[in-house]
Amino acid sequence: MPLLPEDIATLNTCAFCPNTCRPSYPARADLQIEAQTPSALSLLTLAVLARRVQRDSDTLHALSRRDAADASRGHCTYGFDMPAVLTRALDQTEDVSHG
Repeated sequence: MPLLPEDIATLNTCAFCPNTCRPSYPARADLQIEAQTPSALSLLTLAVLARRVQRDSDTLHALSRRDAADASRGHCTYGFDMPAVLTRALDQTEDVSHG
């Protein structure tokens, strides 16, 4: 499914959100790693889409670490399904990197 204009708006909102979904993660879980939060993944995805960050193996590895994003489902203050948005965006970054 292609990336929708509202997906970009969702990524922007999530990227600059203060992680209100974070209290739903267990305190000792690996999910507390900042780089794996939905907001961090959203910011990185936006950078890839804007071609400010290369879509290389390191970036893809970082974007594949979705445990926190998966755990945020159902806990987002805004009701976003970030795993679905990130998946569509990652699919779109493939087109961006080849375009």
